[in-house]
Amino acid sequence: MLMWHIDDEIMLKQADVKESDNIYRLLEKSRHHLGPWISWVDYTQSSGEMRQFIKTVNKKMKDQTDVVLFIWYRGQVAGSVALYDIKWHNQSGMLGYWVGTGFEGHGIAQRAVKGMLMYAYYTLMLNRVELRAAVQNEKSIKLARRLGFQAEGVVRQAEWIRGNCRDQVQMSLMKNELH
Repeated sequence: MLMWHIDDEIMLKQADVKESDNIYRLLEKSRHHLGPWISWVDYTQSSGEMRQFIKTVNKKMKDQTDVVLFIWYRGQVAGSVALYDIKWHNQSGMLGYWVGTGFEGHGIAQRAVKGMLMYAYYTLMLNRVELRAAVQNEKSIKLARRLGFQAEGVVRQAEWIRGNCRDQVQMSLMKNELH
């Protein structure tokens, strides 16, 4: 089971299906906060579906296509950070992250994402990490910029959420740009 401490408050940890109830409760509490930005939030409607999601991502981790870790803050599950769609031949992957309601404003996402980037670049030996965020998701874009991500352009009508098609900002960070 993959797990490491980022600092004295934050740990990144591969989910165990036994934790699906806790993770689902956080998702349920955070639906209003996350729903406008993350499409799968509306489609995860039970602890059983969360359990299946955890099984699926753990298989993808075993297959080395994704790394999905949950963020634990002071002993409580606080969100998730993921490196998915890893393309080994291109030394690249896509980044995703979220922090649940009540955990914003403590620098949790920034520290967790920085930890995942260190893992991506220095353990997995990737060279490029990409992310996409809705152009309206100012908090996510600001976080990415603070970490050194550069905007590459806008991907038009890239994502359907709640019946609306949204443009996304495509951003990237190369290993030699990490600060």
